[in-house]
Amino acid sequence: MNHGLLRHKERAASIQIDGDALRHNLGKVRAYAPSCKVMAVIKANAYGHDVLTAAARLDDADAFAVAMPAEAVALRRAGFSKPVVVLQGFANQDELSLCVEHNLQPVVHQQWQAELLYSASRFSLDVWLKIDTGMHRLGVPLDAVDAAYQTLRTSAVVHSIRCMSHFANADDPKHSLNNNQLENLIEVISNYDVERSIANSAAIVSNANSHLEWVRPGIMLYGSSPLLERSAEDLGLKPVMQFETRMAAIQQVRKGESIGYGSTWQCPQDMPVGVVAAGYGDGYPRHAPSGTPVWVNNHLCPTVGRVSMDSICVDLRGVDASHGDRVVLWGRELSVDTIASHADTISYELLCHAGNSANLG
Repeated sequence: MNHGLLRHKERAASIQIDGDALRHNLGKVRAYAPSCKVMAVIKANAYGHDVLTAAARLDDADAFAVAMPAEAVALRRAGFSKPVVVLQGFANQDELSLCVEHNLQPVVHQQWQAELLYSASRFSLDVWLKIDTGMHRLGVPLDAVDAAYQTLRTSAVVHSIRCMSHFANADDPKHSLNNNQLENLIEVISNYDVERSIANSAAIVSNANSHLEWVRPGIMLYGSSPLLERSAEDLGLKPVMQFETRMAAIQQVRKGESIGYGSTWQCPQDMPVGVVAAGYGDGYPRHAPSGTPVWVNNHLCPTVGRVSMDSICVDLRGVDASHGDRVVLWGRELSVDTIASHADTISYELLCHAGNSANLG
């Protein structure tokens, strides 16, 4: 297995990135949407997976997508020449200049951006027009699409135009807004000869009608399920981030004694308590409650007490464990989606925090 290794400096907790799993998951995207071009979303340091590592492993994608120009510039300086779409577009003339200098494809989501391109000269850009079909985050309103499109179409510097939108509820395939948004996009640009994109990870696996010409996988590339009621394993995805550490100590604690800050958990009997060498300083969620599982020697052991900066305590009743044993916080043995569910958050947040806490050198 081909792994990239990202390690916390001078800390026991470590993160491994499985490049083969990244490639496998991109292959699953191709299987779900075989006739589509694929824009691999690697924003936010590839969801904490190290953007340069991810870009190298996702070289079969047709394009990359990042959030802002600075992320794209880092790819260009590292030697990546693949088309890069900048999802937030440019915020000012300086960022537009970066898009021109590094041959980036900015997303235009406001009329002033289209007008800035209309008044420009002496360069050529491919752009994406983003349309607000119902999410109401970024995008040109439906009744202003034609004005924005015509401004771009008549600009001397715009070489080609593609159109995109973004689902608000694709993780719930039965949500009525999904079809409304898709219909809005198709209808509002029906008279334009453009390539279109609206399908994120959840829509890729659940709504073939939304695939259109381009799909934009994000979280599924990293081995997490994009759907509320389907597991990553069910969808054929492999975990990419392996987050693990070691058992720092094992304490024998008496019945009635409390564990950790705030004394929030009491031992129901005399019992062994493991002290795991990882905490919120390593990107593990501080708000994960007692009962959140960790993997120790083929057992899922519930956490007990509050998560500390450098340690987590776990219930070791019935588990043969020793100081120094390997502990998996999430990865192949334990899905990040399980931890996210216990911590009342989403896998995106966990992966970003842990990966970006890895203090890469």
